[in-house]
Amino acid sequence: MLRQTLAILLLITLFGCGKFDEPSPQNAIPQATNIAIADLRKLVADRSLFIEEPLVIGGYVTSSDKASNFHKTFVIEDATAGAEVMAGLYDLHNIYPEGYYVTIDLKGCCIAQNYGVLQIGMRAESYSYYPTEYFSSRILLDKHITRYDVRNPVAPKPAAINELHQSDCGRLFCIGNLSNVNSQYTATVPLNQTGTWQGYNLFADKNGVLIAVYTSDYANYAKESLPDSDVAITGILQYGELGSEEMFMLKMRDINDCKTNN
Repeated sequence: MLRQTLAILLLITLFGCGKFDEPSPQNAIPQATNIAIADLRKLVADRSLFIEEPLVIGGYVTSSDKASNFHKTFVIEDATAGAEVMAGLYDLHNIYPEGYYVTIDLKGCCIAQNYGVLQIGMRAESYSYYPTEYFSSRILLDKHITRYDVRNPVAPKPAAINELHQSDCGRLFCIGNLSNVNSQYTATVPLNQTGTWQGYNLFADKNGVLIAVYTSDYANYAKESLPDSDVAITGILQYGELGSEEMFMLKMRDINDCKTNN
């Protein structure tokens, strides 16, 4: 009886103190990578590509789903480009916190672009609207993705809208001197007319160049009022069609990604 009790206490000590969703970094020395994200973008181009070679990328996490504007995905960035991981889980900010380094073993993954952003996931079914599918389980995620105990938060890159390129999609940018111009485009573009962040809102810089900002209905700040002054907005860069016009878009991580210009 005493032996059984001691065995139970040992199991509790070994397994009972951790949380299921806590990150489990392998060590402080990341696995070597053999392809940059920018080169992976060029390899994929405009197709969906199933990776059968031992390719490994690495990057620092630049997104957070804590405010629920990112849905079951997180974004990483290396020195060359950014990519979105179709993780398929909630509360990813607990597993892959902002600023931490991850490597991704791409063999067995499907790579494609969506809204200009390189996406990494599983092969999608032929009838799917999306070019890649979510990873189906935490076990599969852990097979392909390793998070290390190495942290170096990526600062958003400041830029003017006319300096952006589609190859920049997936990276964290900060665009300054923006004002909301929804009221000027109500007849031509499907915009949010409630005065809140929810959905698509259109902003313009001092030269009248447009950029859209997307906020999910489920974001915890979706019902908050839009700013009535000039702002600087930080977010993951995307590119897509709004109405009949193609343009760059930003996807904020939380309400703090919008700051009033000083």
